[in-house]
Amino acid sequence: MTQTPPQTPDNTQTLTLIVGVAAAILAYFLPAVVFKGTGNAVHDLSLVEKLPMMSAIAAAALAAALATRFMPQFQKWAEQATIAAILLVLLPAVWGFVSALDAWSGMRAMILEIAGTRTVRIDPGVAYVPLLISAVLLAVSLRGRKPVETDATAAA
Repeated sequence: MTQTPPQTPDNTQTLTLIVGVAAAILAYFLPAVVFKGTGNAVHDLSLVEKLPMMSAIAAAALAAALATRFMPQFQKWAEQATIAAILLVLLPAVWGFVSALDAWSGMRAMILEIAGTRTVRIDPGVAYVPLLISAVLLAVSLRGRKPVETDATAAA
Protein backbone atom coordinates (compact mmCIF):
# COMPACT_ATOMS: atom_id res chain seq x y z
CA MET A 1 0.00 0.00 0.00
CA THR A 2 1.55 3.27 -1.07
CA GLN A 3 0.95 6.48 0.74
CA THR A 4 0.36 9.62 -1.27
CA PRO A 5 2.53 12.56 -0.29
CA PRO A 6 0.87 15.44 1.54
CA GLN A 7 -0.41 18.17 -0.69
CA THR A 8 -0.29 21.94 -0.34
CA PRO A 9 -2.76 24.43 -1.69
CA ASP A 10 -1.74 26.97 -4.26
CA ASN A 11 -2.90 30.58 -4.16
CA THR A 12 -6.02 29.89 -6.20
CA GLN A 13 -7.28 27.24 -3.78
CA THR A 14 -6.49 29.45 -0.80
CA LEU A 15 -8.30 32.41 -2.34
CA THR A 16 -11.26 30.18 -3.23
CA LEU A 17 -11.41 28.98 0.38
CA ILE A 18 -11.27 32.54 1.74
CA VAL A 19 -14.05 33.73 -0.58
CA GLY A 20 -16.11 30.64 0.35
CA VAL A 21 -15.68 31.37 4.06
CA ALA A 22 -16.63 35.01 3.50
CA ALA A 23 -19.75 33.97 1.58
CA ALA A 24 -20.75 31.60 4.41
CA ILE A 25 -20.32 34.34 7.01
CA LEU A 26 -22.36 36.73 4.88
CA ALA A 27 -25.09 34.11 4.47
CA TYR A 28 -25.38 33.61 8.20
CA PHE A 29 -26.31 37.27 8.71
CA LEU A 30 -28.72 37.61 5.76
CA PRO A 31 -32.43 36.73 6.16
CA ALA A 32 -32.91 32.95 6.06
CA VAL A 33 -36.68 32.90 6.56
CA VAL A 34 -39.11 35.65 5.62
CA PHE A 35 -42.69 35.88 6.85
CA LYS A 36 -45.49 38.44 6.96
CA GLY A 37 -47.00 39.73 10.16
CA THR A 38 -50.12 41.67 10.90
CA GLY A 39 -50.89 44.24 8.27
CA ASN A 40 -48.16 44.55 5.68
CA ALA A 41 -45.25 44.08 8.07
CA VAL A 42 -42.56 41.74 6.74
CA HIS A 43 -40.24 40.03 9.22
CA ASP A 44 -37.16 37.95 8.73
CA LEU A 45 -34.75 35.88 10.78
CA SER A 46 -31.12 35.15 10.02
CA LEU A 47 -29.39 31.88 10.82
CA VAL A 48 -27.51 33.55 13.66
CA GLU A 49 -30.80 34.73 15.17
CA LYS A 50 -32.50 31.36 14.71
CA LEU A 51 -29.69 29.02 15.71
CA PRO A 52 -26.90 30.83 17.55
CA MET A 53 -25.18 27.70 18.92
CA MET A 54 -25.15 25.90 15.55
CA SER A 55 -23.89 29.10 13.94
CA ALA A 56 -21.00 29.24 16.40
CA ILE A 57 -20.11 25.61 15.62
CA ALA A 58 -20.18 26.37 11.88
CA ALA A 59 -17.93 29.40 12.46
CA ALA A 60 -15.47 27.19 14.36
CA ALA A 61 -15.47 24.70 11.47
CA LEU A 62 -14.78 27.51 9.00
CA ALA A 63 -11.92 28.75 11.19
CA ALA A 64 -10.49 25.22 11.32
CA ALA A 65 -10.64 24.95 7.53
CA LEU A 66 -8.78 28.25 7.23
CA ALA A 67 -6.22 27.17 9.82
CA THR A 68 -5.33 24.10 7.75
CA ARG A 69 -4.32 26.36 4.88
CA PHE A 70 -2.17 28.78 6.85
CA MET A 71 -0.62 26.59 9.54
CA PRO A 72 1.72 23.93 8.06
CA GLN A 73 1.30 21.54 11.00
CA PHE A 74 -2.44 21.28 10.25
CA GLN A 75 -2.22 20.90 6.44
CA LYS A 76 -2.59 17.13 6.62
CA TRP A 77 -6.18 17.62 7.84
CA ALA A 78 -7.18 20.15 5.16
CA GLU A 79 -9.58 17.83 3.34
CA GLN A 80 -11.29 16.62 6.51
CA ALA A 81 -11.61 20.12 7.95
CA THR A 82 -13.01 21.56 4.73
CA ILE A 83 -15.54 18.76 4.29
CA ALA A 84 -16.60 19.15 7.93
CA ALA A 85 -16.95 22.90 7.35
CA ILE A 86 -19.17 22.34 4.31
CA LEU A 87 -21.44 20.00 6.25
CA LEU A 88 -21.54 22.16 9.38
CA VAL A 89 -22.31 25.26 7.33
CA LEU A 90 -25.20 23.62 5.47
CA LEU A 91 -26.67 21.76 8.46
CA PRO A 92 -27.97 24.83 10.34
CA ALA A 93 -29.53 26.19 7.15
CA VAL A 94 -31.49 23.02 6.51
CA TRP A 95 -32.28 22.49 10.19
CA GLY A 96 -33.41 26.10 10.64
CA PHE A 97 -35.74 26.12 7.66
CA VAL A 98 -37.30 22.76 8.55
CA SER A 99 -37.79 23.81 12.17
CA ALA A 100 -39.38 27.07 11.02
CA LEU A 101 -41.90 25.04 9.03
CA ASP A 102 -42.53 22.44 11.75
CA ALA A 103 -45.67 23.29 13.70
CA TRP A 104 -44.34 21.61 16.86
CA SER A 105 -40.99 23.38 17.05
CA GLY A 106 -40.26 26.23 19.41
CA MET A 107 -39.04 28.28 16.48
CA ARG A 108 -42.46 28.16 14.83
CA ALA A 109 -44.04 29.47 18.03
CA MET A 110 -41.49 32.30 18.12
CA ILE A 111 -42.26 33.18 14.48
CA LEU A 112 -45.99 33.25 15.20
CA GLU A 113 -45.37 35.51 18.19
CA ILE A 114 -43.26 37.91 16.11
CA ALA A 115 -45.83 37.92 13.31
CA GLY A 116 -48.73 38.51 15.68
CA THR A 117 -51.00 36.09 13.82
CA ARG A 118 -52.20 32.52 14.24
CA THR A 119 -50.98 31.35 10.84
CA VAL A 120 -48.06 32.53 8.79
CA ARG A 121 -46.51 31.67 5.46
CA ILE A 122 -42.77 31.15 5.68
CA ASP A 123 -40.57 31.70 2.64
CA PRO A 124 -36.84 31.07 2.23
CA GLY A 125 -34.71 34.19 2.39
CA VAL A 126 -31.78 35.38 0.33
CA ALA A 127 -29.26 33.73 2.68
CA TYR A 128 -29.45 30.46 0.79
CA VAL A 129 -27.85 31.88 -2.36
CA PRO A 130 -24.49 32.86 -0.79
CA LEU A 131 -24.70 29.73 1.36
CA LEU A 132 -24.81 27.46 -1.68
CA ILE A 133 -22.09 29.52 -3.37
CA SER A 134 -20.02 29.10 -0.22
CA ALA A 135 -20.45 25.32 -0.22
CA VAL A 136 -19.41 25.12 -3.87
CA LEU A 137 -16.37 27.36 -3.34
CA LEU A 138 -15.29 25.36 -0.29
CA ALA A 139 -15.55 22.15 -2.32
CA VAL A 140 -13.67 23.67 -5.27
CA SER A 141 -10.89 24.79 -2.91
CA LEU A 142 -10.01 21.11 -2.40
CA ARG A 143 -9.39 20.38 -6.07
CA GLY A 144 -6.00 20.35 -7.73
CA ARG A 145 -3.70 20.49 -4.73
CA LYS A 146 0.01 20.14 -5.52
CA PRO A 147 2.15 17.43 -3.87
CA VAL A 148 4.56 18.72 -1.22
CA GLU A 149 8.20 18.43 -2.24
CA THR A 150 9.88 16.38 0.49
CA ASP A 151 13.24 14.62 0.64
CA ALA A 152 11.60 11.26 -0.13
CA THR A 153 9.77 12.58 -3.20
CA ALA A 154 12.79 14.55 -4.38
CA ALA A 155 14.98 11.43 -4.29
CA ALA A 156 12.49 9.38 -6.27
